[in-house]
Amino acid sequence: MYRSQLEQVRQTSKNFYEVAEGALDKVDAANPGARAARKSLLDGVALESFGATAEAFDIQNVQEAIILAELRPAYFVLESGIDLKNAVAGDPDLVAVITQNKILLESACQSVGRVDLINHWTLPYAGTGFLIDDNIAVTNRHVAREFAEAIWNGYRFKHGRFGQPMEARLDYRHLHRSQSHQRAEVEEVLYIATDQEPDFALLKVRNLDEVPPLILSATPAPDGAAVAVIGYPAEDADRNEKELMDELFGAVYRVKRFAPGFITGKNDDQIVLMSDYSSLGGNSGSPVCSLETGEVVALHFAGRFKETNYAVAADVLAAASRQMRLTTQAASALLEKTPATSVSDLAGRNGYDPEFLGSGEKRVELPRLGIWAADAAPVEGSEENVLKYTNFSTVQSISRRLPLVTAVNIDGVQSKRLRRKGDWRLDGRLKLEHQIGNQLYRSNPLDRGHMVRRRDPGWGMEAQQAEIDTFHYTNCVPQHEDLNQKDWVGLEDYVLEAAETEGFRATVFTGPIFRDSDERLRDQPGAEDVQIPEEFWKIAVIVNEPTGALSATGYVLSHGPFIRDLVESPFVYGSYRTYQIQIAKIEAETGLTFGTLAEADPLGAEVNSEAPFAQVAREIDGPESLILAPPVS
Repeated sequence: MYRSQLEQVRQTSKNFYEVAEGALDKVDAANPGARAARKSLLDGVALESFGATAEAFDIQNVQEAIILAELRPAYFVLESGIDLKNAVAGDPDLVAVITQNKILLESACQSVGRVDLINHWTLPYAGTGFLIDDNIAVTNRHVAREFAEAIWNGYRFKHGRFGQPMEARLDYRHLHRSQSHQRAEVEEVLYIATDQEPDFALLKVRNLDEVPPLILSATPAPDGAAVAVIGYPAEDADRNEKELMDELFGAVYRVKRFAPGFITGKNDDQIVLMSDYSSLGGNSGSPVCSLETGEVVALHFAGRFKETNYAVAADVLAAASRQMRLTTQAASALLEKTPATSVSDLAGRNGYDPEFLGSGEKRVELPRLGIWAADAAPVEGSEENVLKYTNFSTVQSISRRLPLVTAVNIDGVQSKRLRRKGDWRLDGRLKLEHQIGNQLYRSNPLDRGHMVRRRDPGWGMEAQQAEIDTFHYTNCVPQHEDLNQKDWVGLEDYVLEAAETEGFRATVFTGPIFRDSDERLRDQPGAEDVQIPEEFWKIAVIVNEPTGALSATGYVLSHGPFIRDLVESPFVYGSYRTYQIQIAKIEAETGLTFGTLAEADPLGAEVNSEAPFAQVAREIDGPESLILAPPVS
């Protein structure tokens, strides 16, 4: 039954990837179906069809144990190899097999490490782990849970002493009478099995000393097969008789041991193997290796004193490892296939028009970049480093891989309500290293927050093309889905619907506020270097109908609390709100300058730099809250 379930998992995964290649590229903020698809990508790793193994065998609450009082010593693994001399008498048949294959078995011992913990509250180490690939290690679920926990998009390291995140490493050289070290750093937790699945976890490691991985046996171990558990047993008198424990282990603990025994049985589905080798707490996550081949036949995870030890069969680990590789490869393939609009396809775009509201004093230039000028990404075919699209333009930041500023002309009279059409794409006029694609947005609640709203440039003869152009990654910044859909999208409508807006025309500048303190995403492979802005600004410029003069209003929106759980550390202030704020204040915060627009701001051009935010900002909740023109004297 188990193997047929695994085949179903593999086939389901294959079918999903064929669909997901298109689905993930087309996902957008309002597409719940695509969000479900992204969740399925993670669920594919879960291997839920393993079934309720722990419950079926009633082994949730058991730990490592001594099974036989005689003939089952735990030999030291020394720098010179397996020490068969300094121990109580072992089973002659087992000793003979070990002696015959000693070089092979000692090689296997080299790839078994102690899972040491840094910043844990109490534990110096949690158990044992071993490599099954060049950068993938396996241990038990209950070992991984000592330093890691599940979150919305995978797993993260827990916080330990002094609020610092815990770290874990495999150290292969905790040997009796040896002080040397040979390590692999745990970089990421790939998977932790649920309580209803076999007790295993997969870790991504940085193999510092290039220790070779162990080989998972392709052949199930038969009953009576000679095996050994290799790990780091710790003193465990609560579950074992102390005198017997000290006799078998020589009263020396927490160092690498090689404990032989025999396979004594299996469960009906052959997922769990039973054996009679000697183990203690600390052996959790140890490989159970064949004495004939040195290959791993099972992963030790529990035992009952003087009854039996339990281990997860190697083909379960192999299936999980294959599934993980499939998922990783599929995700990488999706990222690699993120489409880019070619230079030729983008030729002839009109871009932002500075005279859209009029000439002379009504001409509104793109903002000057000031301190950001050297950070503007070079654009093929543009000396000004401006990306021109239909009715709007953007300037891309090299350092942040996000837009510095966007500028759009909005014609409310010619505006067309079109069906949503467009796939998110990179821009072929920029170098790939100056952009960030879907790897920033997959498997998390961050939306591709349009800086130029989809509808805004959608007017005139090229309305459809303009809307499609907004679906470029150069026009989006990560925003939490709740912020994007609830609080940011209505400002342009507020301005256009104001009774005093001449001709229902507006020019709108939008962008993020980049700060050095912006935090980076955690647990987001491929996007670790991207800092997530906490605040966004917008400037709307209109011609005030009664006065015939420009009116420019500025706005700021914060979404710090929404992304508290996504970034390296929580933001420290600000519930999300939209505020009208002086343009001069936006200039001070962003380093951009907007020509004479500050002088056209009804809130005034003079900024009190010492005044708290609450005194220089006006919270808005609709058109009636806006101040679009100075009071008439």
